[in-house]
Amino acid sequence: MSNYILRYGRDDRVKYISHLDFVRCFHRAVRRSGLNFVFSQGFNPHPVMTVAQPLPVGVTSECEYMKVGFVTDMSCGEITAELNRCMPPGFKVYRAYKLKGKEIDLTRINSAEYITEIECPAPADAESLLDEKELIVPKKTKSGVKESDIRPHIFELEDMGFNDGIQTVRMVVSCGSAYNLKPETVVDAMKKYCPGFEPAFTASHKRRMMADGEEPLQA
Repeated sequence: MSNYILRYGRDDRVKYISHLDFVRCFHRAVRRSGLNFVFSQGFNPHPVMTVAQPLPVGVTSECEYMKVGFVTDMSCGEITAELNRCMPPGFKVYRAYKLKGKEIDLTRINSAEYITEIECPAPADAESLLDEKELIVPKKTKSGVKESDIRPHIFELEDMGFNDGIQTVRMVVSCGSAYNLKPETVVDAMKKYCPGFEPAFTASHKRRMMADGEEPLQA
């Protein structure tokens, strides 16, 4: 058995597909392909896969990661080409990398960079949020919606400009199993702490996921 890391992403055409639907989609693509994936045992075998972090519905990305296994060694180029042939439009595998040991540990991912476009009548002073000692906003958790201080989980916040009613903000926030902060929650904090800011529609794109500031696998 040989283990590989895949870097993949999705665009606007499929950004409203849930994580579970993506997993089912990937299972079908594997069965259509000629690749010798490792399958689980039992009455309902499925390809063994470990996704680094479920992608929120409505967010596009170019930096998702998945660990998969093959029965024998495979060409990284063949893996990428065959999966892209079998995946539906909107999904893309950018790169495959064969693991030689434990040099890439997806559980160490702890931050992500997003570019978020916010439709609004007037821009917020987004960078002023970094001056706040705490940012208390409602945040969805497994046990329901709770008030949470998200300030420790915002590492960078940059106003990239306002044009034609759209404010663009770059943010680096917590991402991973320990704590996952969605861009929409940061926008909620902007609405609460930036006077006069009235956001409407938002669109976010995940550009990087990092483990202690370093990307696990470059595109």
